[in-house]
Amino acid sequence: MIKLSIIIPCYNAGEYIHELLDILYPQLTEETELIIVDDGSKTPFETDYDCTVIRQENQGASAARNTGLDRARGEYIAFIDADDLISDKYVETILNKAKTEEFDYLYMSWKAFGGWDINVKLSSVEDKFPPFNLCVWNRVYKKSMIGDVRFNVKKACAEDAQFIRDVKEEGRKKSFIEEYMYFYRADAKDSLTKRARAGKVDTTRIVYYYPEVTEDMNYLIDEFAELDKDVEVILMTKKNGLPELENHAMVIYPQQITGTELRGEYTPLFVKVEKPLKTQVLIYVSALYRIGGIETWTYNFCKVMSKYYDLMVLYDKTMDETQRRRLLPFAQVVKNNNKPITCDTALNCRTALTLPKNVVYKRKYMVVHTCKMRPEWEIREDAEKIFVSKAAKDTWDTEGEIIHNITLTTKPRKALLLVSASRLSWEKGENRILALAQMLHNLGILFTWLVFTDNAPKNIVDGLVYREPTLDIKSYIKEADFFVQLSDQESFCYSIVEALELGTPVISTPLPVLPEIGFEEGVNGFTVPFKVSDCDNLLEIVDSNLKGFQYAKMDPENIAEQWRKLLGDTKPTKPRKLIQGYVYAAANIAFKDAN
Repeated sequence: MIKLSIIIPCYNAGEYIHELLDILYPQLTEETELIIVDDGSKTPFETDYDCTVIRQENQGASAARNTGLDRARGEYIAFIDADDLISDKYVETILNKAKTEEFDYLYMSWKAFGGWDINVKLSSVEDKFPPFNLCVWNRVYKKSMIGDVRFNVKKACAEDAQFIRDVKEEGRKKSFIEEYMYFYRADAKDSLTKRARAGKVDTTRIVYYYPEVTEDMNYLIDEFAELDKDVEVILMTKKNGLPELENHAMVIYPQQITGTELRGEYTPLFVKVEKPLKTQVLIYVSALYRIGGIETWTYNFCKVMSKYYDLMVLYDKTMDETQRRRLLPFAQVVKNNNKPITCDTALNCRTALTLPKNVVYKRKYMVVHTCKMRPEWEIREDAEKIFVSKAAKDTWDTEGEIIHNITLTTKPRKALLLVSASRLSWEKGENRILALAQMLHNLGILFTWLVFTDNAPKNIVDGLVYREPTLDIKSYIKEADFFVQLSDQESFCYSIVEALELGTPVISTPLPVLPEIGFEEGVNGFTVPFKVSDCDNLLEIVDSNLKGFQYAKMDPENIAEQWRKLLGDTKPTKPRKLIQGYVYAAANIAFKDAN
């Protein structure tokens, strides 16, 4: 019969857990079982010791302990954290207690090492642990008393405290061990405690402060009970007149404390910790310029994969404004300020760089977009590699998966050639020309707009080219994609007629003369409102005259499925907001005097 089950949750604790097992394993007997739950460690945990090892996707310490509880067969349950140590008489002492005394709870003395000078030496069963020490590793539990109680997987921190409250120690048979049985490692690298204090854990700690809690404040009982389902609650007070609050919160004497939110009364003892930014997939690009392969990959990846994941593009150097603007419908675009960021998967797109230290991830990949062209080049990120082609992979001569770049089947656009010929007096639409040019920029449409005029304005928008008038205007109109006339009024308009005669479509304001001179909406041209910023179909207008060519492209859905297989089948938690229309500040400014 198994008397004692020992459960160890393990996450990236390779450098510590082997030291622990060297002490623990020789103590095991036929009456004990050891269950190690590897909670998605980046390097899967392996050991030569004969024990139960369960590997699962990373879900947190609570889920790992719950998995252990579900598998445990012992009459008693003990928990050990993978980065801590125990006495070389740990198992023997606990088993002797279990055979000589009947208890539901067994408390154990413990001390810290590695820079934290604290020890808790018990001298009687009535001794209490310090308020902050609501941990499961200094207790042994009778399994029948735990029953169906499990750790709250919604909490990244303080799940121990809630478990202890839910199991309810009061009124149970208790015993204790005076000798130090447990040794807490205070200097463990990347420990949950350190990450939480630095704000690198997506957890919520609400701190209440009242100098005194009186009986008429019983509304706090329901408030604390509701919060305790999802977040950590701490009450700081010198006097608590509602003992029931201890069922749902840690109650401590006022002291300096960190948290994500302060409620109740103000106290300078509270130090706010910002919650980390959170996403499912983070793409680290360091910099995105106006053009480039990584720039195209980032946009195509985000556009296709935003149907399946929350995405964040992280940079710390340069972000071209045009690139940022076109990414925004599909992903968060964040400049790194060294504040905590958590994600399920991190993709590093720069071989010469490593992920910023403030990024906390469950898994990471190095996406290799470049060939090794010099012997001294190396891939600095220590992670599984994804190569965008076999050709790239072969130059690096290393292991990794090949996933081709996503290409989009959107209709290619050529740069538009627009032509206008007119005096730019007040009634001929100078402001409309500027506004429409800005709208084309905002839509990401490349264009050259030749405006033949004898009074070119000083206002310039990139793409607008002012030229001296010519009597041979028809040669330019013939080659144009559109002839543009944005006047307030025209009595005949030779230019529009000439364009129609040459077979060049027209974009015009809704001039009353248009039907009279043979203009047909949607057949040989389009009208735009006098207030051109109200035009909501500009894309359809310019696309109507463009002709692309067929190209045998990679299947984007097939590539997307490769990514989904790698990243997991899930859905975004923040549904994408589709942009239904555009509001152009520049166009509105240009129009302020035109209406």
